Parts: sequence; C-alpha cells; structure tokens
Amino acid sequence: MRRQKKALRFFLALALFLFMFSGLARAEEAVEEPYALEDFNMEEIQRFLDSLDRDQTGGLSFGSVMKEIMDGNLGGVLGELAGRIREGFFSEIRTNARFVGQIILLAFIGAVFSGFSNIFGSGHVSETGFYVVYLLNMVFLAASFFASVTIAGSVAEELMEFMRVLLPAYFLAVAMAGGAFTSTAVCGFTFGAIGVVQAVVSGVLLPLMRVYLMLVLAGNLYREDMISRTTELLRQGILWTLKTMFGIIVGFHVIQGLVLSQADALKNASAMRLAQMIPGMGAGAGAISQMVMGSGILIKNTAGAAAVLVLLFMAAVPVIKLLVLMFLYYMAAAVMQPVCDKRLVACMTGAAAGHGILLKIVGCSLALFSVTIAVLCASTNAVWYAG
Repeated sequence: MRRQKKALRFFLALALFLFMFSGLARAEEAVEEPYALEDFNMEEIQRFLDSLDRDQTGGLSFGSVMKEIMDGNLGGVLGELAGRIREGFFSEIRTNARFVGQIILLAFIGAVFSGFSNIFGSGHVSETGFYVVYLLNMVFLAASFFASVTIAGSVAEELMEFMRVLLPAYFLAVAMAGGAFTSTAVCGFTFGAIGVVQAVVSGVLLPLMRVYLMLVLAGNLYREDMISRTTELLRQGILWTLKTMFGIIVGFHVIQGLVLSQADALKNASAMRLAQMIPGMGAGAGAISQMVMGSGILIKNTAGAAAVLVLLFMAAVPVIKLLVLMFLYYMAAAVMQPVCDKRLVACMTGAAAGHGILLKIVGCSLALFSVTIAVLCASTNAVWYAG
C-alpha cells in the first residue's frame, strides 16, 4: 500500500513536471512569434482597392500604409494625400471653369437681349427671351447637378464597400487583441448600420437631391414665390436625416465601447491572474500574455489608422470636384447678380447650395465610418491597461 502511494506521488510529480515543461515550451514559442503585421488579413482589402479608379487611390497599398504608420512615417502618407488634393483642386478648376463661364455668358446675352427689348417697348419679346435663356440654363444646371449626384452616390457606395471588406479582418484583429466581447457584439450592428446607411443615402437622400434641384429651378421660373417653403422643407429634412443617422450610430458605438471594453478588460485581467497563479510559470505566462496582447493592440490600432487614411484617399478627389463646383456656382451667382435677372441668380445659388448638401452627404458618410473606427480603436485599448 505504501509503495502504491509512493508510485502515485511519483507519477503525479512527473505529470506536473511534463505539464510545466510543455507550458514553458509553448511560452517560449509565443515569445519568439508574437502577432506581426502579416497576421492581419488584408488580401480582400487590397483586392478591393485595386479595383477602384487609380485617380482615387493611385495604386495605394493598404499594407504599405500600415507599415509607414507603424514605422512612424505618417508625414509621408499625409504629404501624398495633400499633393493629391492640391492636384485635384487645380484640375477641377480647369475642367469646370469653362462650363460655368458658358453659363455666365449665356446669362449675359439674355440680360443684354432683355435690356434692348425693354428699350424698344417690347415686353413680350423680353419675357420670351428670358424664358429661352432660363430654360437653356436649366438644362445645363440639371445635367451638371445630376452628374454631381452620381459622383456623390459612387463615392458613398465605395466607402461602404470598403468598410464591408475591412470589418471582418479588423474585428478579427480586435478579438486577437483581447476584445472578443466587443468584436462579437459590435460586428453585427456595424454591418447592419452600413446597410442602413447605404439604403438611406442611395435610396432616399440622393433621389431627393434630384427632386430638390428641380424644385429650385421650377420655383424660380415665375416671379411669384410659390414653392420656396417646400424646397426649404425638403432641404431641412435631408439635413436632419443625416444628423439623426450620425447621432444614433455613433452614440451606439460610444455606449457599447464604455460597457463591452470593460467586460473584455475584466475577462483578460482574470485570465492573467489565473495564469500567474500557476507554480513555476505564472510570471512568465503573465508577461507573455501581455506581450501577445500588446502586439495585437498595436496591429489593431495601426489597421484602424490606415483605414481612416484610405477613406480620406478615396473621398479626396470626389469631394474636391463637388467643392470646386459649389465655389464656381457661388462665384457665378455673384458675377451675374448686378446685370442678370434675379431668378437666374437664384438658380445658380440654389445649384451651389445643392452641391453643399451633396458635400454634407459624402462628408457624413466619411465621418461616420472614420469615427466608428476611432471609437473602436480607443475603446478596445482598455483591455491592455486593465491587464
């Protein structure tokens, strides 16, 4: 009986030794191979970027952007973005200045024709000439504005598609960094929010922008003010929809970040405390866990910063197009006001204001996704500090 107890103790000690040895071996392997940049799956992201127009991304590599950020060379990436914005700004001015100049020239010809008609007492000829000029300007403005609506819809769609290919890899990096609860809970809502944003922007707001411009043009066709209140109501409805959508989605992410990140932190801290209680390997296990989790958080934050920069690259050229058109329309309205009919000036001002709303739609989509990534990066950092 005594020999059996000694043999049992021997085998238990041997099993404990083998367990500790295997644990230390695994710990040593983990120390040698923490999470690296190559562990972030960016194949789908790069495939999507390669499918875009080179004017938007210029052959941008997501992996290269991550490496530049990790190496602390953020100035190089921002310098390239600034150069793209500067080049796009002057290119759009050269492209659209002639078109806006033609509209101004047509309005001046109409003003001269109306002036001569009034001098010779032919009021009907003057009014007819105004309507001819107005309808020509209406065709030009509608064609230009509908093209701008298409540009805004395309960039909003591309931003959403980029988020769809980014989020699976990004939430995997969040889980890898110790944010399993946050990744599981927020992933479904974020994909749902992208679907809602796409439906609202592409299915509601952009079609309403076409209606908005037609109301502006139709409202200024006659001297009486008949539908300006309807136009203003539509404009306010579009802007309030953007603000409400932004507030709900960002507010949800902020609230979830306050709660779920602390749950992840508590879970990680408990796991580390249990690992540190193991005799002989506790201190090493805790240090290894912190090293692996720290490398995961580094990759997660680097991927988030790179994603925000890529979003800026994608939106830079379309935003410049819309901004330049808005500026040229406002400038044309200022030039036309002293000599042209106030209804023509009101049309140009309405088209410029419409481009401003399109800028807000694109800017809201860009800000919504950028803030979502920033909140996720900031909130899931708590899992490291609690460890």
